[in-house]
Amino acid sequence: MKDFHWKRVTRLVGKAIGDFGLIEEGDRVLVALSGGKDSWTLLYVLRDLQRKAPVAYELAAVTIHPGSEGFCVAGLCDRLRQDGITHRIIDGNILDVVNENLSPGTNPCSFCSRLRRGILYSFAAAEGWNKIALGHHLDDFVETLLLNLFFNGAIKGMSPHLLSDDGRNRIIRPLVYVKEEMTRRAAGLLRVPIVGCGCTYQGMSGTRRSWAKALLAQIEQEVPDVKTNLLASMGRVQLRHLFATANECAENGHDAHKEHRLG
Repeated sequence: MKDFHWKRVTRLVGKAIGDFGLIEEGDRVLVALSGGKDSWTLLYVLRDLQRKAPVAYELAAVTIHPGSEGFCVAGLCDRLRQDGITHRIIDGNILDVVNENLSPGTNPCSFCSRLRRGILYSFAAAEGWNKIALGHHLDDFVETLLLNLFFNGAIKGMSPHLLSDDGRNRIIRPLVYVKEEMTRRAAGLLRVPIVGCGCTYQGMSGTRRSWAKALLAQIEQEVPDVKTNLLASMGRVQLRHLFATANECAENGHDAHKEHRLG
């Protein structure tokens, strides 16, 4: 049963890599390892695929230390050392920055995430890692889509393969086809030490996302394929049935009268 589940996750990640061209010959792939179930699963799946992939790529992990005393990385480091996985810890002192600069109405977890991302991008660029792998799974993709629809009035989600705004980093999300329940089970099979951020703000970002999770769980009772259907919709965009103007389509290289498919 263990082999069956792990092979299933690996197969889905391999499909995502092929569908979106996430990893190519000679890539240096840096996995952002937070210590949570998703990033652990991603790291070990990519390591397994590395052994049998038709292309050669380098793999390593990096952990951004937020500066909180509760963030204990000893078990994480021991496991990676035991398995021979290259790993770096970057001290970010993020908690101090959040405490000193948090303004009223700003979500501390979102602020922390932006700071982590900035540190991660800078480190990857400086060290020559041309791909950064993040552990966002299928549920993250569809929840983000719903949150943007309901709260931002935009049809916007996450991309499996993205060039950062500064043009220095390519972000890949190989778990795009993998549901959260699968990463939870995979991490359990790996017996890896799960590390929480240990921050006093932990969990404050979860209100709306928890609502989206609950909504999807409720809909799933009547529409079992709702998550995979929502994910598929992000790659089957029919601009002529939306509000896109001719000028906007021209700027993006699309024909407003034709169906546009992504991925």
